[in-house]
Amino acid sequence: MTDKLNISRRDFMNGFALSLAAGSTLSPLELLAMQGSGGGVYYPPSLTGLRGSHPGSFEVAHALAWGGATWSRPDGQTDDVYDLVVLGGGLSGLSAAHLYREKVGPDARILILDNHDDFGGHAKRNEFDVDGKQLICYGGSQSIDTPGHYSPVASQLLKDVGIDTQRFYDYFDRSYYKDRHLRNGIYFSKEAYGADSVKVNVTRVPDDTDVGKIVDSYPLSDESRAAFARLLQSDTDYLKGKTRDEKISLMKAMSYMDFLKNSAGVPEEVTLVLRDTIKGFWGFGWDALSALEGYRLGMPGTY
Repeated sequence: MTDKLNISRRDFMNGFALSLAAGSTLSPLELLAMQGSGGGVYYPPSLTGLRGSHPGSFEVAHALAWGGATWSRPDGQTDDVYDLVVLGGGLSGLSAAHLYREKVGPDARILILDNHDDFGGHAKRNEFDVDGKQLICYGGSQSIDTPGHYSPVASQLLKDVGIDTQRFYDYFDRSYYKDRHLRNGIYFSKEAYGADSVKVNVTRVPDDTDVGKIVDSYPLSDESRAAFARLLQSDTDYLKGKTRDEKISLMKAMSYMDFLKNSAGVPEEVTLVLRDTIKGFWGFGWDALSALEGYRLGMPGTY
């Protein structure tokens, strides 16, 4: 850690304790001015549960959007003068403040505003005390995705905050699944398919796999299994006649589900099998993700 980062997270939160009441009708300035009055240290990483946008983080926005609430402008200045005010204390906001401080100098006065009780945006963390040992895990974002492709500025930012991406190769067991003969699966529910079953996820298998054999094990109609196998084994250009730029534009504008249905002519029974295979990665299905993202991740029909 560099000398420039000599304030700990705990020190920061000690000076940033907020106690916000659910359903409060206070103004934004009054909410921000409220100080925690509890007995102990208010430290969000030690809180448990699926907190997300917790009570206190959304009432003002809801009052504005749903109730048409308005607040008068203060008669006079209510706070100090800052060199930089950042709206949003997520990774982007924190990075902006850090880079500004690097450019202007350590005496820069920076105010970061966020409607949550912890900084980091999605990238929160949870801390647990288990038998006197501190355990730290992520409470939001799981990974730093593909840092090898980061720009020089972003790569330097990781170094500035003490992140050595090379340690990944020492600590992450990249052969864990292979060594234990584990594979990706697709769950077919009894409600939708007549019986509960888990089958191999045919979109996540080595290139030399007999995909037809896997598809034949799926509880689908003969027509759908045949169409699924064709989709997996075909190198058909479903946007033939379009230029590269036109293809990119089209695939950006349509979901992968729409691409399968309208461009590749895939039966709905097949698209429903594929729809949710990405939820573990993105949090929602291919009906809400672009066909271009499908291409980036090597989904059937896009390559």
